[in-house]
Amino acid sequence: MWVLGTVAVLLGAFVGWLLVHGWERWRIQRRETREDTLKFLLSRDPRHQGIPLESLAGYLNLSLPATARLVNQLCHLGFVQLRGNRVFLTPQGRREATRIVRAHRLWEYYLAYATDLPPKDLHRYAERQEHRLSPEELRDLAARMGHPLRDPHGDPIPDEAGLIGPEEPGTPLTDVAPDTWVQVVHLEDEPADIFAQIVAEGIYLNTVLRVLENLPTGLRLQVDGRELWLAPILANNIGVRVLPQAPPIPKVHRTLADLPPGTWARVDRISPRIQGLLRRRLLDLGFTPGARVKPVLRSAFGQGDPTAYWIRGSLIALRREQAQEIWLQEDPHETAA
Repeated sequence: MWVLGTVAVLLGAFVGWLLVHGWERWRIQRRETREDTLKFLLSRDPRHQGIPLESLAGYLNLSLPATARLVNQLCHLGFVQLRGNRVFLTPQGRREATRIVRAHRLWEYYLAYATDLPPKDLHRYAERQEHRLSPEELRDLAARMGHPLRDPHGDPIPDEAGLIGPEEPGTPLTDVAPDTWVQVVHLEDEPADIFAQIVAEGIYLNTVLRVLENLPTGLRLQVDGRELWLAPILANNIGVRVLPQAPPIPKVHRTLADLPPGTWARVDRISPRIQGLLRRRLLDLGFTPGARVKPVLRSAFGQGDPTAYWIRGSLIALRREQAQEIWLQEDPHETAA
């Protein structure tokens, strides 16, 4: 008999846990939907003309009755107003939406410069975390990141007071005439697969490039001394600023991978292509500007990969693809060992 009683107690506890867990999950999803609605209204209604209820339903993938119930909830909270068939943000709703945008862009900045997360995944991960950060956590995160002004895509990050800097979407790369030098000021991160292809081509925020040809079938570009062909669907998601004149001819850097064993050199800098956790790791290992470095031992396997380098009193092993991203300034006062 006691066995049945124990089973009943355990079953009751399990059912209770499911109910509590299900309620909490429903409550969180409901709050996230409300916040996504406010963020959508902020981004799609810059002129304060209101968003049709049908457009909001399409974005949320909800029926019109369900969207109407959601809007009524937001009205009771003081975040929106419904005038006829159009939804308007109130000042309170605009402040709340701006806070969510701040959380999203700050977290994207953190993921880009403090983790190894691929650039194509930044937006997706930030979409989750933006709903979980409290104002205190946002304040601490911004301070630890040095109060950045723009996220990795070039969008302005609102400050704690809710003020947003000027948007700089730039001119679409598809609209740039041939034989023009430009600098990337904005990268559209949606759709994610398009953004991933842009990054895979070595194009990032602040990249300087030259448009060699602009044809209906695509653009031929010069980037970092190399040429590439970019499809219009990719180029249209790149915002650029036209440069008044051609930039100075970039310096050809000798990399750590090119340094013969036993030869001293000094680190110039780490390639801007290296960001996130790998950049921090290389800096922590001592590969900072001016540091003396010397390859001392190459692996007997894998065509000499990895190689051991002597730097700041320590022996550090790096693979060739990592050493190729460390630029050197050879020191004429040093000689081969």
